[in-house]
Amino acid sequence: MRVIFSFVLVLAAAVCANSEEQELGYLVGVGDILEVTAFQHQELCGSFQVSENGAIAYPLIGRVGAVGRTVAEISSELERLLELDYFVDVQLSVEVREHLSQPVVILGEVRRPGTVFLNGKTMLTEILAEAGGLAPGAGSEIELRRVAEDEVLVFSTEKVRTGEEGRDVEVRVGDVISVSSKRTFFITGEINQPGQYEIPKGLTLMRALSQAGGSSKFASREVEIHREVGGKKRIETHDMVDIRKGRVDDPPILADDVIIVRRRFF
Repeated sequence: MRVIFSFVLVLAAAVCANSEEQELGYLVGVGDILEVTAFQHQELCGSFQVSENGAIAYPLIGRVGAVGRTVAEISSELERLLELDYFVDVQLSVEVREHLSQPVVILGEVRRPGTVFLNGKTMLTEILAEAGGLAPGAGSEIELRRVAEDEVLVFSTEKVRTGEEGRDVEVRVGDVISVSSKRTFFITGEINQPGQYEIPKGLTLMRALSQAGGSSKFASREVEIHREVGGKKRIETHDMVDIRKGRVDDPPILADDVIIVRRRFF
């Protein structure tokens, strides 16, 4: 128990240290709300939002530039200006109360989709956690679109979930992250494991039959795919013998397809 308790303390300390490091290196932007604490000078305390012109309106001093500065730099500048005309050896503490200047949009199958604001260097796995984590309906891919650079990065949902991917991918201001929904098909009839299955990339009819355990000994060589196209139901019939022998192409399986393996007639 002592070992476990010590490990928890070390982990908590590491998390706190990382948070403090992020805050110290964070560059304030338009919209951020700063909390200023002045020791022994209550009249100088308060919350101040960074305006569109990049400054905060501070008592006695007026407008003070904040955009592109760290909280330590802003604190030093406020102290310097106050000590010029008003106080001797004033001590201030500045913190970002609300990070509202560095938005990232998260869409799709996360528990809390919407806009998340960065509060320093943030990795893909961390921003997904900020959005509540992956929802049960999350599909196989996570797309990170860097709008400013017209670049798209695609990650495996499963590898992001296990930490194999995403831990070293830094999210940037303006990025749009999309978590795909599960794409499934349904298979029934003379198949060993009928049911609903998720569609992996590049799934074809022959692979779908294999994924469902293969056809039973009573299966017909003809298999139907029931598909909705443009609001209308369409039925495709495929000869599995021709597909296996390469006489015809192995057709792709699309989301919501229903595959029916018919029973053969002797």
